[in-house]
Amino acid sequence: RKKMKLLLFLIIYQCTINSFKTQSASNPNVILLMADDLGIGDLGCYGNRTLRTPNIDRLAEEGVTLTQHIAASPLCTPSRAAFLTGRYPIRSGMAAFSRVGVFLFSASSGGLPSEEITFSKLLKQRGYATALIGKWHLGMNCESNNDFCHHPLSHGFDYFYGLPVTNLRDCRPGQGSVFLKGVQKSLMIPIQIAGITLVCLAIVQYIGLLKVPFQVLGYCLVITALSLAGLIFFFYHFQHLNCFLMRDHQIIQQPLSYDNLTQRLTKEAVQFIGRNTDAPFLLVLSYLHVHTALYASKTFKGKSKHGLYGDAVEEMDWSVGQVLGVLEKYELSDKTFVYFTSDQGAHVEEISSSGEVHGGYNGIYKG
Repeated sequence: RKKMKLLLFLIIYQCTINSFKTQSASNPNVILLMADDLGIGDLGCYGNRTLRTPNIDRLAEEGVTLTQHIAASPLCTPSRAAFLTGRYPIRSGMAAFSRVGVFLFSASSGGLPSEEITFSKLLKQRGYATALIGKWHLGMNCESNNDFCHHPLSHGFDYFYGLPVTNLRDCRPGQGSVFLKGVQKSLMIPIQIAGITLVCLAIVQYIGLLKVPFQVLGYCLVITALSLAGLIFFFYHFQHLNCFLMRDHQIIQQPLSYDNLTQRLTKEAVQFIGRNTDAPFLLVLSYLHVHTALYASKTFKGKSKHGLYGDAVEEMDWSVGQVLGVLEKYELSDKTFVYFTSDQGAHVEEISSSGEVHGGYNGIYKG
């Protein structure tokens, strides 16, 4: 009987092992690496000879380069919605007809509808551990500041560490503002009109040409003061209200600090892989590089031939190398599908506050 029990145990054990191996073979790990506003001319595998991207080039050399791989939109929000769902962004209500076309504020009520079917939901249903690390930019709340209806955890991700909105110049002091020109056009002219009207009414009242009720002068003064106060409040508090780092539903850093930010995102990605070596996983590592505000850690700052933009590209390539390295460490390279892309091409019109082109490097035609 003891021999029979031992034999039965060994048979069950072997069947379990075989089942696990079959499951592992049929359910490969998936790692999706997404750059932000990266130009095709910024990588060695696509012809760049001055920016060092050995790890991304290795992916291209050992895998496949998709030269006819077209983004669904030239803007972050709709392009990422299409990436997650496999549908044109307009079908999920993620294509705007305004000039902006993306979410700029954490308080925006719009976002990727929770009923949309994302690949993260499908893989989660098949037993995958799922994580999104980095930039989201597909909305957060619907009707309150904590319903999280558009949050990554509502779209099939078990774990989220990153920015719910996006990386903007206004998030990093000294990098200028994406709103300043628009504000000048939309608010400064009405404020100037109100101010001039107030002065003219005061002069007319003073010289006696026309009797102006003091209520009118008071209204003009209040409107001008409120407009200026609103403008000051917007710029002063924008970073605190819209540029922050979250872990799942909790804000862990507000406002966002750019110190070693790529290293922190990479560390989270590496730790996620380490926690899931025995089960299939989906990791979406959505970089902030190379969207402005441009940044790089001390290790990479000033090391490239093309300023801060080049530093950011090379730091992102380092991060890709760290991810590939941890796969080799845990012997997962042959069991993992790794895909590198950008949400769309370079923002070639992007100019820094000092007038320098920051939208990519393409040979002699910078930007």
